[in-house]
Amino acid sequence: MWIPHMLSRMGGKDLNYSVNRMIRLGTRSEKVQQHIDRQNEEVFKISSISGGRILQFFWANPLREGIIEVLREKYGSWKFRGIKLHQSCHPFRIQSAHFHRIADFASSNKFPVFIHLYSKKEILDFIEVSRSYETIFITGHLIGLELFIRNRKQVGDNICFDISCPPLVPVHRIELALKTFGPRKIVMGSDTPFGRDNLHEIISRVRSLGLPVRETGMILGNNMKEILGI
Repeated sequence: MWIPHMLSRMGGKDLNYSVNRMIRLGTRSEKVQQHIDRQNEEVFKISSISGGRILQFFWANPLREGIIEVLREKYGSWKFRGIKLHQSCHPFRIQSAHFHRIADFASSNKFPVFIHLYSKKEILDFIEVSRSYETIFITGHLIGLELFIRNRKQVGDNICFDISCPPLVPVHRIELALKTFGPRKIVMGSDTPFGRDNLHEIISRVRSLGLPVRETGMILGNNMKEILGI
């Protein structure tokens, strides 16, 4: 695969920003946006027959006109458990009314927000404003970890770090996140269905860290259970 090859040459912290630019170039068409809408429908169908084993996060486009009404409508029928935002696919800015509307809605309804951040500037803006909201933010793929560490005194207690997509998240960066923020702030993810054997790989990596059993369990699911209140 091309991603591990690039990772070995560029390093994880640089690769994430390059991948973000590629994603943005590839997701500009209306057809891609319609595909995302269909994927929300598919995840709902899978969740509804899973017997509670799969809990849906609704992938929201903050730039969509009437998005708050859409979220209210879909929650009424789907009962999703969180919101997903992706700055590479939907080029909204953190310092914008688009983001603030979603964050306010999530805070009011106690929805956690998974957010894939795009650039160093957006990460710094996110650190600045996120602590003012009463919701949990889960930042994807350890993007910008070094910036969070450098500004850790400003990082709110409501920020957690997802470690999904193993080709983008080498073990040494997981260890760095653990050392700085502790196991309570680390959330396992896989980025499935993207990648190859991602779920197996990330579970193996977490178990290989040599952490106490309790801390391993926190990362593998108990932190997420606490975030979701289950």
